[in-house]
Amino acid sequence: MMHTLVDHASTTEAVHCDRADSLEEWRQVAANRITPVRVAAAEGFSGLIRWRTIEQTCLSEITADAHTVRRSRDLIDKDSRQYIKLSLQLEGTGTVSQGGRLATLQPGDLAIYETSYPYTLDFPEALRCMVMAFPLKSLDVPLASVRRVTAVCLPGDSGLGQMVSPFMRHLSENLDQLSGVTGARMLRSTFDLLTAFVYTHLPDEDDQRTGARRDELQALKLYMDEHLHDPELNADAIARAHFVSVRYLQYLFSQEDITVSGYIRARRLERCRLDLLDPGQSSLSVLHIAQRRGFTDASHFSKVFKLQFGVAPRDFRAAHLPV
Repeated sequence: MMHTLVDHASTTEAVHCDRADSLEEWRQVAANRITPVRVAAAEGFSGLIRWRTIEQTCLSEITADAHTVRRSRDLIDKDSRQYIKLSLQLEGTGTVSQGGRLATLQPGDLAIYETSYPYTLDFPEALRCMVMAFPLKSLDVPLASVRRVTAVCLPGDSGLGQMVSPFMRHLSENLDQLSGVTGARMLRSTFDLLTAFVYTHLPDEDDQRTGARRDELQALKLYMDEHLHDPELNADAIARAHFVSVRYLQYLFSQEDITVSGYIRARRLERCRLDLLDPGQSSLSVLHIAQRRGFTDASHFSKVFKLQFGVAPRDFRAAHLPV
């Protein structure tokens, strides 16, 4: 019998805990929450899932008996939202297969897969794992590059994996601590860490110049993130600081279908959004927060913020912070 341990009518940021005592109940509480999949298991299957949604990201800690999950081509709707999933094996073993590759995961290992292409997850024994599902746009990596590392075992005991694996395990064990601005900031840090992790595990490029351009673009982005407070930050200033032409700078960003100004604006807005969520900054005016992130005109800031997030910055703050 299915037992709902936390009221699902509560806020989407609440931690939910669902137990299933049969395969059919598991399909209801866990299998199709993000995207449609098919699940197969032996009789007597049971499972438990703790999960919470922070903005558009779903974090789930899954404890279950042996089972197999398949997302076949007929279940993929071309118009459905595209998600990336990161799986961290906590106990037991599992395999992830997608795009002709198969990764075998031991405790501590991670793998990435995406929902717009068929995949299979096979857990031959009882397991515990963490799965983080998030929109593609959350990760600062082009889809073409993500697909080069799907269903590849990302070891948790070497390289950057020694940082990423414990960090993700900590998130799994502390879902109840990820509320409000804390959760939003932790997610941002997670995506930055995953971006570096993915690039580290990309296969060697056939064209070395491609790899060099990718590294150059990442360095430029880091520079821009560190100078968002400067209202004079623009393509000309960035190009001068890095001794490249504006044309070349624009070319690098065009490889990810974004403009230099578009990247700067998006990052500034995200920083402002997090600041407006922060109770510790409630004494600061909206204009002060905007100016601190490089916006100089209050009306322009309000306009672009509403265009990006669907609500004016003052209303956004009022809706998320206690009076």
